Amino acid sequence: MPGDKCQIKIRMEPRNIFFLDNIMEGYDGLGIVSTGNPGTGEVVVHVTPETYAEVMDILQNLPWPVSII
Repeated sequence: MPGDKCQIKIRMEPRNIFFLDNIMEGYDGLGIVSTGNPGTGEVVVHVTPETYAEVMDILQNLPWPVSII
């Protein structure tokens, strides 16, 4: 697991932040979404070491582009 073990930093279209938050809530709090800079679409997903891989899989399979930063 690279970098900080409890955060996944991503960049995406700002209009999709709301949808990502709802998706994470739908997975019973698998990750907690917070906005770093909503204007540029920078988001932090707070995870545990146990949920990291599953959250990464979800992020990589969203129907919109997401860049891990």
